[in-house]
Amino acid sequence: MKIINTCLLGVGLLLVNGCSDQPTPTSDSTTPSTATISFPLGNETELTTLYSYPNSDNGESLEATIEHYLNQRLQRDHIANGSADVTVEKDLYSVTMRGDATVINEYKPQIIQFLTNGALAASAVTQLKKDNKWDAKEWRFFLPLGLSIVNQRSVQLLHFPPDYSLPDQDYLNSKTSQRWEKLLMLNQVAADEVTLYESILDVAPIAAPASAGSTLSETYRYFEPYVVSMLPLLLDIDEGSSSALPIVAYGGPVRSWVSSYYKLNDFGVNTVASVTIQDGINAPMLGANHPSYIWYAKDQGREAAMKVMQQDLISACWQASMGKDAQQNPSSVLNSCDNYWQSQPMTVCVNMEIQAFDQSETEAKASCSKDIPDTIKAVLPEEQIHPLSF
Repeated sequence: MKIINTCLLGVGLLLVNGCSDQPTPTSDSTTPSTATISFPLGNETELTTLYSYPNSDNGESLEATIEHYLNQRLQRDHIANGSADVTVEKDLYSVTMRGDATVINEYKPQIIQFLTNGALAASAVTQLKKDNKWDAKEWRFFLPLGLSIVNQRSVQLLHFPPDYSLPDQDYLNSKTSQRWEKLLMLNQVAADEVTLYESILDVAPIAAPASAGSTLSETYRYFEPYVVSMLPLLLDIDEGSSSALPIVAYGGPVRSWVSSYYKLNDFGVNTVASVTIQDGINAPMLGANHPSYIWYAKDQGREAAMKVMQQDLISACWQASMGKDAQQNPSSVLNSCDNYWQSQPMTVCVNMEIQAFDQSETEAKASCSKDIPDTIKAVLPEEQIHPLSF
């Protein structure tokens, strides 16, 4: 590997951030060898629940639904020559997965443990229904299906998935995910690698409309066994490990849950914490705004939107850098990211105008050339009160 200087700045939607010098791999034209694995997934009743079946109007079978999400995982994990074929015999569903021989074997324990953890969430839903705390009209149980689970570089701790991503059969098909992808790209993450940073875990695995955000707090304690069981899996903690991948906790409701569960004080936006995942294993965690928050802050004016945009770019910078090398000092990385984005008001402003106010790049540059808002004076509304928190 070689070290390149990333302290470069461009203009437009794909602006480049020089948070730090980052390693980039040298080219390798070797074609990876392919291996095949097969293993059982479970019975129809179990998998109908865990895969939220039926979840679309396309009339596909449970078998096809599971296959869709497993192939989506392979694609988002960048598994060369990856494919998944699901079969069913005597009510037992099994999968045959093919792909890069160096990593494909990791899928069996990862998928099996994912489904085992998912069963804890399903049990929580059953208990919520018994306790009359389940909104059958608005809510659907929805695990984070189809995301990177082997080559992931960070975990995104979010509130709940939007209801429309379930029938779309695409967990990343949301404005919030798409906005954060742009922020990662502004921080030296290649466009074709952003899915490696989007291993999502919701504290409430419930597909719900945006307005449901403020109604889900009573579900958190029910899902805690699921969340704390899923974290070691997604954080890539192996036997004998002493460290974990970085976590970003988005939005007021999630930061509040983190603060309560892990006994943290003042866990605000762009605050770093170290949380114990297992005995002897801690993970670096950053508090961040919810990706959608900028669309509320803009109602307070350009200064408020500018401040949120700057905060978000700093958060994404930390995630990008820590995702590439989790052994770095997380506080030092945050300081580096903060210093960089504090020094780039024009870049922040242009992207703020584009993302928050839907300006074209030309319009944004003109607006910012005329006036760059002062982020120091911005007084932000209380994020936690806003309902949109998926």
